[in-house]
Amino acid sequence: MIIKILDKEFQNKMTLQTERLILRHWEASDAEDMFRYAQDPDIGPIAGWPAHKDIDESRRVIANVVNGKEAYAICLKEDNKAIGCIELRFGDKTDLAEGDDECELGYWLGKPFWGRGIMPEAANEMIRHAFEDLGCSKVWCGYYDGNMKSKRVQEKLGFKYQWRSEDVDVPLMHEKRVGHVNLMTREDWLKSKRIIAACGNDCTACPRYNKPPYVKTDEELRHTAELWMKIGYRDHVVTNEEISCYGCKPENWCRYKVVKCTIEHGVENCGKCPEYPCENIRECFEVTKSFEPMCAKMCTKEEYIQLKKAFFEKDENLKI
Repeated sequence: MIIKILDKEFQNKMTLQTERLILRHWEASDAEDMFRYAQDPDIGPIAGWPAHKDIDESRRVIANVVNGKEAYAICLKEDNKAIGCIELRFGDKTDLAEGDDECELGYWLGKPFWGRGIMPEAANEMIRHAFEDLGCSKVWCGYYDGNMKSKRVQEKLGFKYQWRSEDVDVPLMHEKRVGHVNLMTREDWLKSKRIIAACGNDCTACPRYNKPPYVKTDEELRHTAELWMKIGYRDHVVTNEEISCYGCKPENWCRYKVVKCTIEHGVENCGKCPEYPCENIRECFEVTKSFEPMCAKMCTKEEYIQLKKAFFEKDENLKI
């Protein structure tokens, strides 16, 4: 989602929004917030830059480093205060992008906000912005050896591993490291846009999900209906219409009333709820997992892998 900024100082710039976040350009008044998190030795050094020593250093970084058109402060909607940084780097600001329609994604997030799915949420919006709004063909991203959090974020986002480089210069730290490079193409992004249900199911992997561009053939739906009976999800082979799912709707039957609950809390899925994980969703996870042994027994290897991705990784999906 894009919001154009009208005041003269930020003319031709924009702000991006997600469900919980505002991504906006840095301002001089953000220096104190930047320093609050950038002084932490667990933030900058692992990404290749030294921890900030004082607020003046943060002011200089805002003025001279994160001053690009595509450099954004990550802010929670509730107070619009900067808690991290995310940027699309073009031209001489990246040594990975090879053309004008390619860029490199860089980011960091304050430690108090780790483990809440904030960075994947911000990065997903920046990737969308790169491909949809800016017309990029490729987005590159990298991390240094040992930065497992960044590695995991890039894996969740769907980046594909490209290569490992030895003796990479890290000039701000005055040392050499092992670097890893990932890539996402526009084609891969279009194919991999995931639809996560309110309870954490991955609709794009579900053999029942029957909405464009994931429409199933009559033969596929019939096979799924037969498989559902073998596993024990149904006590008979239902019709293709009955086995088809068209996404989360309040009127759909659900033992745990998850869709109704997320609507009442004003969130997209359970992972965004302040009460997550509540007793209700934990019970949902347990009951779902109880079917996994039967799935492994009755399904082919390919079918089991698909169902595992669709249903048995709810908790992981809700962290994205």
